Amino acid sequence: MFLTKRRAILIGAVAAIAAGIIFTPLILTLTLPADINAVKINLDKVEIVNPSPEEETANLLTLNVFFKIDNPTDKTLATSKIDYTLFANGESLGNGHVDYADIPVHGRPQLLSGGEARIMSKFEIPRSDSSLTQFNIGNLSSSDINWEADGTADIESGFVTSPLAFKTELERSS
Repeated sequence: MFLTKRRAILIGAVAAIAAGIIFTPLILTLTLPADINAVKINLDKVEIVNPSPEEETANLLTLNVFFKIDNPTDKTLATSKIDYTLFANGESLGNGHVDYADIPVHGRPQLLSGGEARIMSKFEIPRSDSSLTQFNIGNLSSSDINWEADGTADIESGFVTSPLAFKTELERSS
């Protein structure tokens, strides 16, 4: 007899495993909110940092770039990485990066349901950089600079990571 009880159990187990593998992407995408694009990343503040002796020696200008992430969805999310380009008055100052990939998920910045989170990125620019030629270093923190950031953030929910593109501007009036 070809279909014994053992073979039926084995075929059933293999079919269950195959179904699990086939439906895993569907199961994982169900953990992301349907309105993931409702999550907004905004440039909140850019501040110049007084140089430390090491930065003064290395001739670096350090900026603290603050992002505010609004999560209007009904699921708690997290972020593992933000890559961005920072602009001052339309001039690119370079690329910035915030990375939490080596931190366990429960230690990453939490984007609570219906809440907001602030994330700070340290942005270093060599003082001799050609993008700073239009600025007086003392003027860089003045209120007449329009700051912009353009990039992507990895938003996580459960077992799924979804890239979210953003472009944000922080206009300052004199």
